[in-house]
Parts: sequence; C-alpha cells; structure tokens
Amino acid sequence: MEGIALRIFVITKRTLVIAAIVLIAVIAAVIIAIAVSDGNATAAGSMAVVEEYELEVLAGKKRELPVYSVERDDKKIALTIDAAWEDDKTDFILETLKSYNVKATFFLCGFWVEKYPEKVKAIYDAGHELGNHTATHPHMNKLSAAQMQKEIEDFEAMMVKITGEKTKVFRAPYGEYNDSVITTVRSLGYEVLQWDLDTVDMKWKPVFSMAVGMRQNEQI
Repeated sequence: MEGIALRIFVITKRTLVIAAIVLIAVIAAVIIAIAVSDGNATAAGSMAVVEEYELEVLAGKKRELPVYSVERDDKKIALTIDAAWEDDKTDFILETLKSYNVKATFFLCGFWVEKYPEKVKAIYDAGHELGNHTATHPHMNKLSAAQMQKEIEDFEAMMVKITGEKTKVFRAPYGEYNDSVITTVRSLGYEVLQWDLDTVDMKWKPVFSMAVGMRQNEQI
C-alpha cells in the first residue's frame, strides 16, 4: 500500500496581511469603477438640466415685457395710482400731492371715468398724467387682440369727451400680461407700464380711511 502524501500549507501573519491588502484593493477598485460610472451618468444628467435651463432663460429673454422701472442718476421715482373702484380718497390724494408739489400718473378705468367725470377733470386740471386702464377692467390675457383694442378704444372715447385728449400709457388690469397683450397694446401706440413696488394699499385701507377722516376733521 502506497503512502498518501499530504501537503501542509503554513499561513503566516505576513501572508494574511498581504491577502487582506489585496482584497481591500480589489473592493476599492470595484467601488471606484461604480462611482465613476454613476458620476458620468449624473454629469450627463446635470448637463441636460443646465442645457434645458439655458434654453428656458434664452426663451425668457425673448418674452415681451412692460416697463417696470428705469435707471436714473438722480433720486427720483415715478408715482402711479390706479383708479377703478371708489372715489372717496381722490380729493385727499390730490391735496396731498399738491402740498408736496408732486405729479403722478393716474391709470383710470372706463366705468370709473363714467361715474366720476368731474374727478377725471380735476386730476387732469391739476397737471397729472392720465393713463389707460381699459374700459371694463378685464383679464387681458383671456382676450383676443380685437377685444383688447376695443377695451382701449372704448376708454379713449370716454377720455376725449372729458379732456379732449387721448392717453399715451397703458396698465393692464390686475397687472396681468402676456406677449399678446404687450404687442397688441404697443401696436396701438401705447407704452405699457407696470410697477416695481406695490403699496398693497388695500390691506391697510382702514388705516388710510382713518387718516383721511383725521385730515378732514382738522380742516373743519
């Protein structure tokens, strides 16, 4: 009977350390390969997002916009006032503007003009600029070009009867506009004016009413 040869492997501490290092290196290489692959995919996705954003920005630059403000070297602002509903503050506003020698632009609505023609004349006679705020205060974005033109021209017909002049500036009701609104209004010869700072006066209306009452009592 032949003897069976046995092979005995002796694993030293050094061998274990080398094996562990090799295993760690392999695992690290796998992780790096996966990370690089994901990174390339993420980069490609990010580039797609950037390109889409750039397209949107470029498209935005082509959008028709109204005038919000203009650069000036002096410390002056343009004051605008919209008149579409009540009339109980008109005298107070005119007196206040006069006391400070300030001129403003009043954007009037047609139904306000029809209801308060004497106030329109008072604003005009005081030297303030009058602007077109449409005849019926509609949502301009929902109108066709022909409907927009009718709103503007109907308003002007009312103004001419009172002041003998047409207005030169326009403000869209609710501050709403799109490309169609801007191009249509400008094609009719008006500049479209927006605002860059809103007083939000409807929120402090009770305070304003109290101030008006106090001013009137002082005059009495």
